[in-house]
Amino acid sequence: MIRWHTFVRAAFFATLVAWTAAAAAADDPKGDEVKRSGPSWATVDCDKMSGWFRSQCAGLGAAWTRGRTQVLLSGYIWHDPSTYDADSIEEFNQKAWGGGLGFGRFDQKGDNYSWYGLAFRDSHDDYTVMGGWAWTTYWPEKSDIAVGLGYTAFIMSRPDILKNFPFPGIVPIAALKLGPAEVIGTYIPNFDGGPNHGDIAYLFLRLNF
Repeated sequence: MIRWHTFVRAAFFATLVAWTAAAAAADDPKGDEVKRSGPSWATVDCDKMSGWFRSQCAGLGAAWTRGRTQVLLSGYIWHDPSTYDADSIEEFNQKAWGGGLGFGRFDQKGDNYSWYGLAFRDSHDDYTVMGGWAWTTYWPEKSDIAVGLGYTAFIMSRPDILKNFPFPGIVPIAALKLGPAEVIGTYIPNFDGGPNHGDIAYLFLRLNF
């Protein structure tokens, strides 16, 4: 018998793949602008928001309708040895092989707004599946070589949390931008303080086309 959480995970993954594949297909890839079919961002009135929230709304809306394809290549998980013992680290998988697809757009300031779907091998050598959006701002602005900071908000499914039932999350991200390629990293602290439930860092590559 197929367990309910296996069905939920399969349905979530299938939806994620279909969503990213369909959304990354552009209707008009000519020139610098792309027009994408799909859900309209016009149902959200960004002008009613203020400050940072307004810019986030507008940037993510433009990325949804006019963003270009991005490819994500998952790479490495680092387990903080000050929060895990040596035996646990030895058992963990650190090669977080996987990949994903998304679409993103740089605004006039040079900030990157993107939507994505991603699947990769986690610390326990099981597959983690996630999808969401991300924002990154860079120094110096509009430079091919830059460092950046931002965040990503997502829905995730993994076997060791809620038995694969999708749950929301948000984490900070840092970026090293080298032309169209970016090394993206995040540091995820553990808040329960239990033994061998420690802090991790996760690295992946983002290619902007």
